[in-house]
Amino acid sequence: MARPVNTAARERILCAALGLFHERGLGGVSMDDIARAAGVKKANLFHYFPTKEELAMAAVCRGACSFGDTVRAAMAGAHGPIQAVRRLFEDAAAAMRADRCSKGCFIGNLAQEVSAHHERLRARIAECLQCSSDELAAFLDGWRKRGHFSAAMRPRETADAILSLFEGAMLLSKARRDPAPLAGAARSAESLLGSFTERRTRRGSGTPTKGGR
Repeated sequence: MARPVNTAARERILCAALGLFHERGLGGVSMDDIARAAGVKKANLFHYFPTKEELAMAAVCRGACSFGDTVRAAMAGAHGPIQAVRRLFEDAAAAMRADRCSKGCFIGNLAQEVSAHHERLRARIAECLQCSSDELAAFLDGWRKRGHFSAAMRPRETADAILSLFEGAMLLSKARRDPAPLAGAARSAESLLGSFTERRTRRGSGTPTKGGR
């Protein structure tokens, strides 16, 4: 008979693993470390996660959900697309300041660490990043259809560019122990979006909406 799932124990294990992987990377954490941090026996750890890779996969899913929530919160609470993107970078900068820029983006960190030798994890991380890009693209496309942006804007390409600016700025902020690159990346993202409202104005379609400025 299968042992019933102790959801509280599983959650402790997953939270402990996520925190340790974020702080030290996948290679810097052992299953013993995770068991100690979660306050469980190693046998119990292996009951819920038979391998370190399985645990890493679960941690990636949890981290991706957290990042997705951050993206959605920025979009939901904004009065326009440019303000939403600015908020995404500002919230990241605040988080970086809180931990003294020591952690960076969990998903981005893990992608750099595992991409060359953990294909299954790499593919899952790529899928998670694509989901975030898709959500941002759909958000931008909604504003384009409402006439805020010119038809020349390609929402998917623009979303990928903004995500690239975000991940690159997170990496620089971590390396320099300074969140300033996030402010610069935010200005670049705003300029990119602003260029599509300016094009619409130059083509005679009227004054662009001011809500995102």
